[in-house]
Amino acid sequence: MDHHFIEREEGFALHYLEWKPAFKNDSLPVICIHGNLSNGRMFRWIGEKISQGRWGTPRRVISIDLRGCGDSGLPETGFTIRHLASDIEAVLQHTGIVKAHFISFSRGVPITVQFALDFPGKIQGFVVGDYPAKSFVMKREWVENLIARYKIHQTWEELYQSISPNQEISPEEFAERKEEFYVKKEDGIHARVHKDLPMKLQIDSEDLDLTHGLNLIEGPVLLLRRGRRNSD
Repeated sequence: MDHHFIEREEGFALHYLEWKPAFKNDSLPVICIHGNLSNGRMFRWIGEKISQGRWGTPRRVISIDLRGCGDSGLPETGFTIRHLASDIEAVLQHTGIVKAHFISFSRGVPITVQFALDFPGKIQGFVVGDYPAKSFVMKREWVENLIARYKIHQTWEELYQSISPNQEISPEEFAERKEEFYVKKEDGIHARVHKDLPMKLQIDSEDLDLTHGLNLIEGPVLLLRRGRRNSD
């Protein structure tokens, strides 16, 4: 897993992860887009398996930390869905990728569809993870609740005790996956998302139906919904 940074014109560094196949081939790469307030590390297991050829021909995998998430910086402004989609285009330009398959989860789905609308012809196949091709206005109460609950933990054990009752995660799974969503800094353990991001997203959020953008996907679209699989 390699780390890369791109300096964006808005004055922040955009981070993405890359898994390279064991040998070069002509297979299209896979781009992964995370959900709201998550980060590219959530696709680590997918990046490892696809790049190793566990599910067919090994492929190059890219997983992006959208602005404000993971190791990406947080610009002062610019958090509409089109701004977020532009982060995807910046990575494709940086990597020289002309066309790819996409895997997106939660709010990453409408962001990817917006990318298809703004930059047509670049998505071959699309795996849609449990979210419609729509964007919604975020409630201010949701943001205020997130800010009120934001906490810096002093130890990994303290963090585990705070989340395990709600997420039913075993100590073993927590130990394996903790650094996907949290990072240890000098003053304690932080979530891998900027504290001010929810408010910035809420201010720029809007109701948009992007369903027509699915028509721009050139290959199959696979819909994953809570244990069910449907393809159009």
